[in-house]
This record gives sequence, C-alpha cells and structure tokens, in this order.
Amino acid sequence: MSIKIDKKKVLKICKWLFGGLVIVFLVWYFWKNWDEFSEKIVNVNIGVFVFSMLFYFVYKITLASLWHYITKINDCSIPYEKAVTSYLYSILGKYIPGKVFMLAARLTYYKEEGAPLPKVTVCFFIENVCTLLGAAMLFIVSLFFFPNSLLEDYKWITLLLIAAFFVCIHPKIINFFLRIVGKVFKKDLEIPMKYTDMLKVVLLFIGNWLIIGVGFYILTKSIYPAVELSHLLFCAGIWGVSAIMGILAIFAPSGLGVREGIIVAGLMLIMPEGEAMIISVVSRLWQTIPELLLVVLAFLYSRIRNMSRIKLRSKDGADEK
Repeated sequence: MSIKIDKKKVLKICKWLFGGLVIVFLVWYFWKNWDEFSEKIVNVNIGVFVFSMLFYFVYKITLASLWHYITKINDCSIPYEKAVTSYLYSILGKYIPGKVFMLAARLTYYKEEGAPLPKVTVCFFIENVCTLLGAAMLFIVSLFFFPNSLLEDYKWITLLLIAAFFVCIHPKIINFFLRIVGKVFKKDLEIPMKYTDMLKVVLLFIGNWLIIGVGFYILTKSIYPAVELSHLLFCAGIWGVSAIMGILAIFAPSGLGVREGIIVAGLMLIMPEGEAMIISVVSRLWQTIPELLLVVLAFLYSRIRNMSRIKLRSKDGADEK
C-alpha cells in the first residue's frame, strides 16, 4: 500500500518550521546581548541612524533586482514580483549556518513556476561570487583612502590589484578554479556567462556595494560625528571586507562575530576603540531590522496577492454559473 505525499503541504510545513527556527535564533541572540545593545544604543543619533537605514533598504531591493537579472540572462527567470519575493524570503537563510537554506527558499518559488532548478542553483552561485567580487573591489578602492601613511608608498600595488581584478573576473579564469573546487565537492560549479555579461553584472554589484558603503558611513556618523567625509570610502571598504569574511565564514549565521571583529579592527584606525565597538554592535541591528521588515513585507504582499487571486477565481466561477 503506497502512501501519497502532498508536496505542497510538506513545502508549506518546511517554510513555517524554517521561519520559526530563524525567529527563535534571533530572539535568543538579542536577548543574550540585550544589556550590551541597550547600553550602547543610547549614544546613537536616531535621526541619522534611521536615514542611514534607508540605504540598506535600497541595497537589498537592488540586490533582489540583480538576482532577477542574473536568472534572466541565464534563461531561468520567473516573473519579477515572484523573483523579488523569493529573494526577500531567502534573507532568513542568512541566520542559519551555511547557505543551503537561502537557496532552498528561492528554489521553492522557481519550482512552482517550472524554472530549471539546476540553472537557478548556478545563478545562486553566480550571485554569491559577484557579491564577493563587488565587495572586494570596494575594499581595494578604499585602500587609496587608508587613514595613515602605511600604504602611501604602495599605491601602485593597489592600481595593479584593480587591473588584476578585471582580468580575474573573466569566466574562463573563474571556471578554472571552480572546476578544482567542483572536483573536491563532486559538483559542476562552472559559470555559463560571457565576459561582457560578467563584467556588466560585477559593475552593477560594485555600484550596489557603494550604496551600502555610503549607508554604513552615515551609520558611523550617527555614533561618531567626528568622522570626516574623507573617510567615507575607507568606512565603505571596512564594511565590504567585513561582509566578505562574514560570507566566507559559513559556520557563523550571518557572519555573527566575524563581521563585528573586522569592523572594530578597521574603525579603530580612525576613532577610539569604544566608539568602534558601539558601531560594530549597532551595525547588526542596522542590517537586521530592514531585513526582517522586508521579509514581513514580502509575506504580506504574497498573502494579499493570493487572497486577490482567490476572490478573482470565486468571482469568475460565480459569473459562469
């Protein structure tokens, strides 16, 4: 006797379990560190802080659009609104160690639309590679604005790094290393893109990293008003390199601890250690609040959309009778 499994119900249960797990983890994290948060939030200029947070909203929405663009040029896209919704839902996967939950959240939507899942998986990999490359370029450029004379005589190395960057983003070079990694994990990790497409996507990611870099500088200003405008790109670079290490630290959910440590180490070059630590702690709230709000908005939008469709079907059925 065979038992039929309702895949839709299973997926729905998995969604709720996944969401519940993330909420439990976040509640635990902020409860555990609440004394530290409450003590340091007092010193924040709320108006400037909220303004800086708007840049994070723009950054995330643009990322969702870039994700859709990547799937489009690789022939596995779904309608824009669903692509953005799937991306926003997948944000929750950041708060669980590993990246598999982020991918799983997106695949659910793409499966419903009949998109080729292997291609979507490759697009997810391309997105992560481009995210790292965009952050890397932001950091390299920020070396020109290093706050002391340590790198003054070595700016030519930075220029070489920029030139090497645009050579190394060629898909043939990236695929060479990916094939090596693929053999270790027994997976096909090649990027099926032309250099012109790769260059265009990476430049878009660099532009988006600049948006979040400006936002982080304004966040820094809300806590340490003495930070100079000339430090804008340096602050942006610190955020970029902290994000790189946070992404690579797959053992840490959303790079917890790793990103904060790098932010403190970098900002101590332009401000006292105490202020640098406050910024590192508050920066976690700065990114978590917009991300959770966007997830809630995606949930509400999908619910309203589904209710509208049900009403429309009911109306059509009544008209036919």
